[in-house]
Amino acid sequence: MALTCREYDCLTVGAGKDLTEKEAEHLYTLAQRARRRLHKKPTVLTRTHGGLKAAQVVGILAVPGKTTLEILPKIDGEDGAVRKALIHMLAVAHRLRVADGELASLGTQRRDLLEILIGLFANRLLSAVRRGLPRRYIAYEDDLKLLRGRLNVIRQITHLAARPDLLACRFDELSEDTPLNRVLKAVVRRLVRVARTAANARRLAELAARFEFVGDTPDPLREPVRLDRTNTAFHDLHRLARLFLTGDWQSTAGGEATGFTLLFPMNELFEQFIGESLKRALGSGRVRLQDKRYSALIDDKTADKPKPLFNLQPDAVIETPVGATELPIVLDTKWKHLTPHEPRCEGTLGVVSSDVYQMLAYARAYGARRLILLYPWHKKLDKKGGLRTWKVAETNPATACRLDVAVVDVGCPDTVAVALRAIVDPDPEMP
Repeated sequence: MALTCREYDCLTVGAGKDLTEKEAEHLYTLAQRARRRLHKKPTVLTRTHGGLKAAQVVGILAVPGKTTLEILPKIDGEDGAVRKALIHMLAVAHRLRVADGELASLGTQRRDLLEILIGLFANRLLSAVRRGLPRRYIAYEDDLKLLRGRLNVIRQITHLAARPDLLACRFDELSEDTPLNRVLKAVVRRLVRVARTAANARRLAELAARFEFVGDTPDPLREPVRLDRTNTAFHDLHRLARLFLTGDWQSTAGGEATGFTLLFPMNELFEQFIGESLKRALGSGRVRLQDKRYSALIDDKTADKPKPLFNLQPDAVIETPVGATELPIVLDTKWKHLTPHEPRCEGTLGVVSSDVYQMLAYARAYGARRLILLYPWHKKLDKKGGLRTWKVAETNPATACRLDVAVVDVGCPDTVAVALRAIVDPDPEMP
């Protein structure tokens, strides 16, 4: 059974409901195990009276042969359009090149996120390996009747002194058993267990046959993969493979797969997506992501040197164009819905005070004269782009600063880079 819901949606549990008690227990157990592997360990599913509630995490929870739950972001649009937007965000955040035509062929309207990503991976990997698996020269040592490569003199005069019929040889051999191929094989073997569509199962079966002579690996995420010009066609595939491998979960008892998860905390995904989109819009030289140069406080009473306290880490620090004299812009993302039409939010748009205090700390540390809080757009907001500009209260005019509140439509992620450029570098002639 396959279910789809949005962030914060509730699934009913019981006879004739969305889930049976047993299915709900399987999903909740899997979510708790998956949570331990996520950065900052966000909640995935919570128990409510009579059901399960999705948290601020998107992706897939799959119990093989039983239940699959797809959690989509809470943005406007039909499931198919939201799913397509989510894949686009993942592609930008993880620097994967995904064309709209490629997604259309995978049927984003009919299939869930897991089957689409499996199809994307299998199609690309098949296309690449049909031209040949990447190979590397690997060093071997063997005792042969004829000399191959170089003679291992020390071994020859010690271990083989009484065997004049054998030669201790050292040689290099071109092999498919490379770290990259072992990682790709591990992903294929794991996806075989969770793929549900006949097309994906067929592609994965062909891939398994093509990796027959590649060795197995006990820990694919620790393989010393080297990406260079000789395997350019496999760079995106390796990034996709790591997504699947970090999402997989196996029991610690005997390695038996009891479930598969591919989950992304939505606030982190939004932050990564905006960061990469800023680089595309403004150039990577102007954008510093997750900058850690400064702290809020300094303890100057320490023995050796002042000790920084409460490190600051804004999502993006944007340098001004070359030749300009303005100070940097500090931008921070917030995966929250603004609520300007609620009476309690009159005048504030629903921006919470803790976010404003955080931005003021950034302004002080970086000497910024402009701050940007960036939120996702939703249909209850009047417009996209810049919503409001506030002047920061300051007694010294020389250190005057402003805070802009802006939104971007992640439901149309291909337009976000252009929107960000307009927010950061607005046209002075525009009203």
